[in-house]
Amino acid sequence: MKHIKMNPLIKIFNSSLMNLPTPTNITTMWNFGSLLGICLMIQ
Repeated sequence: MKHIKMNPLIKIFNSSLMNLPTPTNITTMWNFGSLLGICLMIQ
C-alpha cells in the first residue's frame, strides 16, 4: 500500500477524484442521476 501512495499518477488520481471534499447528498444525487441517465439511454 505504501508504494501505491508514492506513485505520482495514482496520487493525482486519488486527490482529484477519490478525496473530494463534497457533501454526501451531492454525491448520492450525482450517482442517482447518472444511473437514471444510463437507464434512459438504454431504453
